[in-house]
Amino acid sequence: MFNHYKHSHKASMHIDSNLYEIFEKAGTIQRYKKNEIIYFQEDPAEKFYIIKSGRVRIFLVSKEGTELTIEILREGKLFGESSYFSYASRLTSVNAVTDVELVSVDLEQLLPYLTKYPNIMVQMFYFMSLTVHNLSIQVNSMAFLQADKKVAQLLLRLGANFKKNKNDTSYMIDYTHEEIAQLIGCCRVTVTKILNKFVKENWIALEYRNIIIINEEALKHFAFL
Repeated sequence: MFNHYKHSHKASMHIDSNLYEIFEKAGTIQRYKKNEIIYFQEDPAEKFYIIKSGRVRIFLVSKEGTELTIEILREGKLFGESSYFSYASRLTSVNAVTDVELVSVDLEQLLPYLTKYPNIMVQMFYFMSLTVHNLSIQVNSMAFLQADKKVAQLLLRLGANFKKNKNDTSYMIDYTHEEIAQLIGCCRVTVTKILNKFVKENWIALEYRNIIIINEEALKHFAFL
């Protein structure tokens, strides 16, 4: 079972349908309006969450109040599990980017299912390792890369969640310029200029609230050159 997840082409926290059904049975539905806070940094970690619909933003807040976006997660993704299973306070804050519907799960609700489905914990450990992996990539990108390479690498990472088949080289990513900017720690105007440059190179095409990858190989070559 672990190898199935380890070698999946989607290096993301998108849970499979069987696990989702278990969480939905064990959990509680919660709804949040756009921009509403789901939890704050340093709050006690009493639950973890699965996104049933909508998007959430995971971010850090400095003592001065400066915000740094870590991830923007969409339907089918898991969050809040790392702090929850380590019995630690929340390391990040989360708010709703759109109206969202979540399944919240606590250990008491999940315990009856752990005995019946022992592979749940294997999958949870996998998701937690992905959280660390994705954060490491994000930190490396923000610290060392130029803005255009940050955008290129981010598009390729996001693409893993949008491909219908792992061999697809053309696919659509439904992220806005503002969301891309938040994820690389850059201003929206700069991101728009970079995306327009990629359009001229015929690597991508732009539609309203969508980025279409046309030439993934060329984008990879630029991103990792």
